[in-house]
Amino acid sequence: MNRIPTTIKDPELVAQRRSEIIDVATRLFLERGFHKTSIRDIARACPFNLASLYMYVTSKEDILFLVAQQLIEEKARAMAAVEVLDDNPAESFRTALKSYCRIVHEYRPHIRLLYRELDVLTPERREIVMASLSSVTDVFERIVRKGIEKGVFGRDIEPKLVALNALFLCHLWSLHARALRAVTLNINEFFDMQAKIVLQGMLTRELVAKETVVAAAR
Repeated sequence: MNRIPTTIKDPELVAQRRSEIIDVATRLFLERGFHKTSIRDIARACPFNLASLYMYVTSKEDILFLVAQQLIEEKARAMAAVEVLDDNPAESFRTALKSYCRIVHEYRPHIRLLYRELDVLTPERREIVMASLSSVTDVFERIVRKGIEKGVFGRDIEPKLVALNALFLCHLWSLHARALRAVTLNINEFFDMQAKIVLQGMLTRELVAKETVVAAAR
């Protein structure tokens, strides 16, 4: 990954200071816009001065890329922990969707900011951010392919499209929270609704009928 150089040798201190910079800058960039926020604005809102800030970053673009890096690392960590069950692809899909919904919920300001300001980054850095989406979509795609092989999901399903749909459905929680409050109260309800909608579109007719009977008996 395109790492940002620092003059500080203590990795724990670097992680702490950069986390503080990310939190402050994300808030200011969303409130004022990237171009209307200066490095001095960010330094004034941080618990250290401008000279210290320049020990960890050299530009506003560096800071925006730090926001992206943090999100990339957390997404990769969460999706790597998802267990793909050979005997229950539908449950694996629910687990993956829930894991990613939680990341979106926790990092919703980061996601909103990157949707809005991604073009600020250099082409190389934009490519890194876009390529990182595969850490999410690859998991969903693998689960869907397994489900098709097992006869759980219909053979007319396109795994790549389902994977992308799952990713962007989760992103709705960060991008349209105000509108979603009219139909759901929290992230768990949102997850339940989305999982039901997507899975009903993938399950074979026999399994849809079985799930309906099970749900009615609850």
